[in-house]
Amino acid sequence: MVTKEQIIQLLKTDDRAVARALLVLSARQTADEQAAETTRYLNGRGYRPCHARMGASMSKFFERNGYLSPKQIAYWRVKDKTGKMRIEIYAGQLLEEAQIKAAKKAAAAVAPLPGLTGSAFRLPPAADVPSDAPSELDRDYGNDMERRMVLDEMLGDVMDSDDPKIIDPIANEISEIDAFWNKIRAKR
Repeated sequence: MVTKEQIIQLLKTDDRAVARALLVLSARQTADEQAAETTRYLNGRGYRPCHARMGASMSKFFERNGYLSPKQIAYWRVKDKTGKMRIEIYAGQLLEEAQIKAAKKAAAAVAPLPGLTGSAFRLPPAADVPSDAPSELDRDYGNDMERRMVLDEMLGDVMDSDDPKIIDPIANEISEIDAFWNKIRAKR
């Protein structure tokens, strides 16, 4: 599980993390706050009143263009009198959203095949295949499902790039895993 300190470190070093944090904070604003690009309620969600207009504007810019300029990033990394970055004051909300995302991901994990229990399931070796030959028979359901979850996360992270060189290999590997285990389900 990610920690608040790890989020702060990521915000210090990764420009894309700052941009994605703005998207998260904008999404946490109420609908009327989003429409007006202000903060009307002191509910601990979204931007503070002093950052609402700038945060909403920059998150929309990032959604349209896929990047923030160095000047926009610098705005959020400016330190206040306590030595904290402007974006750092939102680390608690970002941690909360990361925990919600992790819980949803765990709940949506692919259910194992009926009668099979995760990584305890391996296909039986075929009699005509030497035991030391690598093959699909050595595939492990649990490992494949774990790999598939990682690939799903990667695919979600690169979908905004629209670059088939990045997206296609990930989507193809997901399809291959699904096709293999669907074939196994059909045989059972």
